[in-house]
Amino acid sequence: MRMSLKAAISTTDAPEPAVKTRRRGAALEGALLEAAWAELLRGGYSGFTIEGVALRARTSRPVIARRWPSRGALALAAFKHHIETRPLTIPDESDVRSELISYIVELYERDFRLVLMMWTQMDEYYREENSSPARFRESLLGGQASAVRFLLERAARRGEVDPDKLTGMVMAIPGAFLAYISATQAPIGIRAAVEEVIDTILLPLVATKKYLRSLGM
Repeated sequence: MRMSLKAAISTTDAPEPAVKTRRRGAALEGALLEAAWAELLRGGYSGFTIEGVALRARTSRPVIARRWPSRGALALAAFKHHIETRPLTIPDESDVRSELISYIVELYERDFRLVLMMWTQMDEYYREENSSPARFRESLLGGQASAVRFLLERAARRGEVDPDKLTGMVMAIPGAFLAYISATQAPIGIRAAVEEVIDTILLPLVATKKYLRSLGM
């Protein structure tokens, strides 16, 4: 059984001039945000302009400016739209090790380029908006609990994890791991790497002794 969790890519070629198409409401906004995301992928934030998004979306700059007051606001909205329209599935396998591995591998496969951009191509945004990668991530989550927190708290109710050990720093380990491999761009086998992090770092910190024994640890 798998459930969706509304949280947090496909590359598009450079736009070609074309006749503007008339769209309204949600359809127009979705098209603008898809165009903004494609522009971010193409050139990062340093090359991101409202004019470039307008060209790709086949619309005009005022149409975009009426919805987002700055390129920073548009970029953040594009990140949110990308995540919300591509929800991850939350595994329900009654085993926290399997659930964490499945989720983090899927997260990596969906969001590697997103995380890579956050850590390597958004410095100009952070300076303009007086922000940071951590604050940016909080804005993307919008106050929602992370999926890792959800999985660990559910595991605690099953007796696999000690709830007293679920500190913010411990639950940030999977995210820090993804940030590390994104920043270093190290060539790795993702499933084996995730298993190593879960088995040698995360579970020894939070799992109950009974659960660890059941895994032969």
